[in-house]
Amino acid sequence: MNTKTRKQLKEIRLEDFGGWIASFWLIKKHQASKENAYSALRVDMDKKLHNRFKRYLKQQLQGKDFHLAEYDYNNADGDDALFTIDADATDFSKVAAEIGKGFGNKKVSSHEELLRSWAYVILLEKDNRKLFAWKKISADTQPKKATSKDLAFFLNKKLVDLDDKEVFMIYPRYDFFVYDGTTFIANKKQFESSMNFREGMKAKAAEVIQDFANTGNFENTERITKYVGDNLHHLRKMASILKAGYYKQPEYIQKMIAISKEEGWALNVKDGKVVVEEETIELLLKLLNNDRLRSPINNETFDAAAKARVNGGKASTA
Repeated sequence: MNTKTRKQLKEIRLEDFGGWIASFWLIKKHQASKENAYSALRVDMDKKLHNRFKRYLKQQLQGKDFHLAEYDYNNADGDDALFTIDADATDFSKVAAEIGKGFGNKKVSSHEELLRSWAYVILLEKDNRKLFAWKKISADTQPKKATSKDLAFFLNKKLVDLDDKEVFMIYPRYDFFVYDGTTFIANKKQFESSMNFREGMKAKAAEVIQDFANTGNFENTERITKYVGDNLHHLRKMASILKAGYYKQPEYIQKMIAISKEEGWALNVKDGKVVVEEETIELLLKLLNNDRLRSPINNETFDAAAKARVNGGKASTA
């Protein structure tokens, strides 16, 4: 992990946020051509909520030490992990641009405008520094869902049924944070859903499969297309294969074929080409991503999707 990212997180963890100004932004997502577009609505809130949102942020980011790792499609979520990625590599740059319009954005004036929204963002600002905290809105935000929890309010000295109140649920934890051009991801699943990474992964999968077809090293690549489909796990694998790029290296495919034969792995190879079969597609994708690894300690072989290179005796998370 680079020094800049560690410094950024340290700044956040040491900040009191007492003098920072908090604002609430409701995010709407729209389909524009083949890309997503976003709009931001201003929402007024009382001082207690300002302080509560700051408290949530401090509790989440300052309450424990975190393991930092660069975002990868195969990262596994963990309570003590924050994954990082450049904010410009995601749709958040579009969201930030909308929030940046400030008072040019419409202010929410009715409860209906709160509903059917994509997410909310808490923006903390001081001088030229900005920290965005993102929370994707779930079905629990809707009053019809909240009523199923049998809640009631004690308001003006009497209990009030939830059906009579205009409710908007807020949460004590954020999905990800954006600070000084870096996204810190606390909830990988919600981050990918929020930033529409599934569509991005579909494009990457199509690119990889086309590369396979172009190399002339494979037959029946259309079976990979069918296997991957819309499955998020398979799409992650294809995106990782593209990112690692092993299949583009000279002689990698031929070495993969030779080792598979030597180890007795069940790839079907004819005339120097890998014949894609439904029964062995999972194995093939593992090998193309270099996921099959051998321990030098006891010579056991493992499948390991998430890998950290070892340099000079120390593991690197870069």
